[in-house]
Amino acid sequence: MGSIELIRNIASKIAAEYQAGEQIVIVVSAMGKTTDQLFGMAYEITDHPSRRELDMLLTAGERITMSLLSLSLQEEGFSSISFTGSQSGIITDNRHGNARILSVNAFRILEELDKGKIVIVAGFQGVSQAKEITTLGRGGSDTTAVALACYLKADKCEIYTDVDGVYTADPRIVPNPQKIDTIDYAQMLALAYNGSKVLHPRAVEFGYCYNLTLEVKSSFTFGAGTCVQNCREKTNAKDTIMEDRKVNAIAHKEGLNKYCIARTHYPALKHWGHEIFKYQIDCDSLILFIEAKYDSEIRYFLQQHEIELLGVDQKMGFVILVGFGINLDLSIVAQTMEVLATQSVLQIMHSEQSIEILLPSDEVCDSVRKLHDVFIGE
Repeated sequence: MGSIELIRNIASKIAAEYQAGEQIVIVVSAMGKTTDQLFGMAYEITDHPSRRELDMLLTAGERITMSLLSLSLQEEGFSSISFTGSQSGIITDNRHGNARILSVNAFRILEELDKGKIVIVAGFQGVSQAKEITTLGRGGSDTTAVALACYLKADKCEIYTDVDGVYTADPRIVPNPQKIDTIDYAQMLALAYNGSKVLHPRAVEFGYCYNLTLEVKSSFTFGAGTCVQNCREKTNAKDTIMEDRKVNAIAHKEGLNKYCIARTHYPALKHWGHEIFKYQIDCDSLILFIEAKYDSEIRYFLQQHEIELLGVDQKMGFVILVGFGINLDLSIVAQTMEVLATQSVLQIMHSEQSIEILLPSDEVCDSVRKLHDVFIGE
């Protein structure tokens, strides 16, 4: 939803779907970099903005988009209405900035659908049980869309973004990645948890739990994208290697800070409300990997709760190989180390369905390209 022209184009596409007899609910995000701009304005005023006031500020971006899209549809001659997250019945907990959805009570949406209207909903936001406006954190519009689709028992939830599906690696850094036509929820979760920007993990979790069919599509072309389903397509055992362990896709994450906290401070972490990328625990300390842009908030939290930092390493990154069984296949680890022999690999770990490589942030993109060439190719 990056411009007025794109909003008008999307309105025309929605109108065509509506004329085909579909009941439609649209969840929108803010236009372009609006959220980042609002976030920056808050930090121009104070280094430690109130999380409540940040929520009040940041939710303005989606409200602007929902109104403009509704106006565009009305200009096309169609009856539409826009709702905020709270008006849509998105009920959350009280955690400002990273609220969790507790329930959905979208009776107003159902009423307007029964009247034949197209409903536009502001994503990324809800209302707490204390009647406070809350935001759902990064990827919140995806999460809103999937939560509403589950509540409404929609036939399908389509997520429109700036790429036309899920790829074997980020097409912004790999020259010839393959688009994945169908992916099961287990592997989509592995990609989402490990830095893939196409779908937020919470949205994927919702879809998996409620057995919802998701499709990731381009907001520019509206063409066929990637379908995310619970059931894997059956393959012919005669035509495949039955236990073929292979890398199916590669995710990555740049610009992370690594924070080391003493074990004695663990009890204070029960108040933690910030998003993290990964963590590790050993006998003496907790290691947190968090996006560097949140550094000011993290340090302020630690200061408030008198949590001592043992150390901070900046400009860290991960490259994550995803595929069934590869986490227990040492031959793939050996091949990975061979490919990355000239890179500054700091650590290799694994979790279910993934091999995770820690290295300096400025080496991430080059490593993704090298690994994609070897394990996936063209």
